[in-house]
Amino acid sequence: ADLSQLRQLFNSAEPELDERAMENRIRYALGYGISQLRRHLGALDALAEVMEDDGSVTDCVLAIECCENVSGSTLLGDYERIRRDRIRSEGVGLIERTLLGGGKNADVEDDGVIYGKGGGDRKKKFVLTGDDPLYAAAAAALAFFV
Repeated sequence: ADLSQLRQLFNSAEPELDERAMENRIRYALGYGISQLRRHLGALDALAEVMEDDGSVTDCVLAIECCENVSGSTLLGDYERIRRDRIRSEGVGLIERTLLGGGKNADVEDDGVIYGKGGGDRKKKFVLTGDDPLYAAAAAALAFFV
């Protein structure tokens, strides 16, 4: 919806923009917006707190403008890492962790990859193939009957 509104705005621009120019401006705006959010993580956190409390647009603007630590700098170390750990510990419950795949994320090293010369393949995992599921089901049924 937001992109369609932006396209309507570009279509009403005085020097008419062709499709390629619109796409380039949209890409530039998205990239610039993301880079500004990364540079100003403190303001982003202040905004997120107001939005979690269902604040109005005025409250959101006020939170950004009155943020005391705009860049999120801290003496405790890497603010982005601290922030991710806090969000992960607060926001993910047992059901989300179970349904979304446990602790696998960008911060956890994947131990299923073979490293070194000729590496890059995945380590072999146990897989039921062929008649194996039938035998496994028969063994489970036998265990319940005995």
